[in-house]
Amino acid sequence: MAYFQLSEPTELYVYPFDYHSHIGGVLPVRQKGAPSLVGWLGKGDEDDGELLLFEHAIKFMQSAGNPLSLLASRTGTTTYERGECAAENIYIACIALAQKLSLGAVTESLPPTDMRLYQRVLEGVRHEAKQQPLARWLLPWLRYFNSKIFSSNKYTPFDDAYKTRSVLTDQVRAEPGKGEANFKAWIDASLDYLYVEGIHCTQIPAGFGDIPLLDASIQAFNKTKHVCYRALVHSPNAYVGGKKFQDDLEKMLPVLTDAALPATIGLDLLGVENRVADYQKLFEFLAERQRRIRKHYGPDNDKQSARCIIHIHCGEGAGASHDNRSLIGYYVTSRRRWPGQDFWHAMSSCIRDCVETAVERLAEVEGDPSGPHGAHGRKGKVHGLSGLFDELFKYNSLTVDGCKLLRFDITSARTRALVDYNGKRSVMAFSEALDAPSSGNGSPSWYKVLSELDDVYAFRLGHAYYYRSFIAAKYPLLVFDTNLGSNAITGAAGFFESAEAYRINRGFRHMDGYIDTSVMPAVTDAIAYMSSDSLTESQIAFFLETSQVQKPLREVLENEAVAARISQYVKSALAPISDDGETLGAFFGAYKELVLATVGTVDLSSYRYQAMTRVLALMRNWRSYLLGADGQGVEHTRIQNEFLRMVILLAYNLQPAGKEVIEQIMLDNLQSLLIVIASNYWQYTVGPYDGMIDSNKKGLTKFEGFKAPASVITLRREIIGI
Repeated sequence: MAYFQLSEPTELYVYPFDYHSHIGGVLPVRQKGAPSLVGWLGKGDEDDGELLLFEHAIKFMQSAGNPLSLLASRTGTTTYERGECAAENIYIACIALAQKLSLGAVTESLPPTDMRLYQRVLEGVRHEAKQQPLARWLLPWLRYFNSKIFSSNKYTPFDDAYKTRSVLTDQVRAEPGKGEANFKAWIDASLDYLYVEGIHCTQIPAGFGDIPLLDASIQAFNKTKHVCYRALVHSPNAYVGGKKFQDDLEKMLPVLTDAALPATIGLDLLGVENRVADYQKLFEFLAERQRRIRKHYGPDNDKQSARCIIHIHCGEGAGASHDNRSLIGYYVTSRRRWPGQDFWHAMSSCIRDCVETAVERLAEVEGDPSGPHGAHGRKGKVHGLSGLFDELFKYNSLTVDGCKLLRFDITSARTRALVDYNGKRSVMAFSEALDAPSSGNGSPSWYKVLSELDDVYAFRLGHAYYYRSFIAAKYPLLVFDTNLGSNAITGAAGFFESAEAYRINRGFRHMDGYIDTSVMPAVTDAIAYMSSDSLTESQIAFFLETSQVQKPLREVLENEAVAARISQYVKSALAPISDDGETLGAFFGAYKELVLATVGTVDLSSYRYQAMTRVLALMRNWRSYLLGADGQGVEHTRIQNEFLRMVILLAYNLQPAGKEVIEQIMLDNLQSLLIVIASNYWQYTVGPYDGMIDSNKKGLTKFEGFKAPASVITLRREIIGI
């Protein structure tokens, strides 16, 4: 083990693919110089957009779909109501604003089911916006609450944010006269955002009703921007199962075969994993419709794809449950009744106290920039109510009727346990479904019928964070799209055991800062196991012998017999994207150059062995290197961060024990290999891609650490003159 550092500042490439996205989650709430929700709503005036966005949140609470009203009207109390944490965020915002606007004690203690609260707050906010520059105090407050309502955070499940965004676009689309045009503007802004992020190839899931407009928008966008965007139609009913799911699939069949929707090339099986999807029903549908679907895919057919994409969300894990939810939902579950007026008085008082404390803490932080938030403190100037939810849900507690209220928290032991259980259960249910006989005892398994006997379908698992090595080994025709950043940020992978661990590992979440070395093996073992013991006995023996040949390493690797043997290993590792001779030759060249770069200038036999075995293990894991951002705006990640995260992870694991320098050329070769893998898989499943590799404005200027348990890695990106 040793201290290591980067040999020199390194250029970072632009990863042009996004294998996992959602049209509803693409736009950030706000982002300087890029399309955003507030920019879209405000038609370029982001301050107006903040006000309009909050008004839409209030409109949600005034509707029949208010999750807390639905919870209040239910007879059963133990089921999580989708959106209830986000709805509680809106309620907290309204109470805090009612107090700030001095709307009176009665208004400040109204329950979330009382529409008077929302109307009075809405009128008060609009009046205040007219009386003063919006940016004085109101705008920072609206920014804070909009972020908590329309994107995931430590105390709000990511699916709640998708719920609020779905309601938002439905509200906009339903507006008389201009609704459809504004909805199309939202789609166009989402496509523009992906393009600004450097994405040239992506598959974007959307609901059945959105597909016609999305498909038409994608076709026009592809023609104008010369990119390869595609759509997938998603079903939210896989977790309902039975006839409802079957009817949903039948409804989608025309979309999968409609020549008028050429950019829509497959199915996206969506859902939160606190239940198991009805995979049996899906497989039956795909088998029965195989011939019909085949007619529309492949060269010279009407769909713009070689294969029909089947994208299944599986093995992500979800932490929301009957006892891990909103404060209000937790009370309802524990006391089996809707709260009385004493509850709302107590909650209002708690909100007031926490707002005052949060504002006081912020004043202290502004006076001491290093503050209590880690070595770098907060990024940028703090405003408004930053830290309020920590005050409400972490530093304080509320007890009513002897019930201590608990709130969903992605770093809590309960959330991590549920995520772990639900993710593993989902993966193994999928495996059992694949192994089941397709039509009675003795018949081929569903995996064989759908993947091996007819390759019209290309199956890709979204997430698959749990038991991936088992699934990858057993089902070699399945691939995975990986989104480690969003899984870490939203708690779907359970990486961090506390809010403090979450904060200190900013480097892993945002690729700028610190990473505990304990995170690296945990992530690697989960999604891309690279140890030499993943190789066969004969491969290990061959590499041991080859590493000890007393000749320059390049000459050893280019020896005809050695090159032929390694080429066969590479072909097997990268099948089926390495089948033709030209492609195989290119991949062998990539293997050779990456081994040479990993060994570097200190050419020891131990370094040779580690490099040769680890690079082959890396290539065997190619199905884990198809990257996606998974709702960039909802889940606070970006595809270029996902790309760098994977490069850093692989480089750290490739680094031979004792080697003190991470070579710049190794990072170059790693980046190129990941892009080539993504490109070849796109060509294998969808169609040609001939894009050039571009460079990011920022390069990697610091990558150093100590490769040992209980140590640290530090990363920094800056604009470099390359």
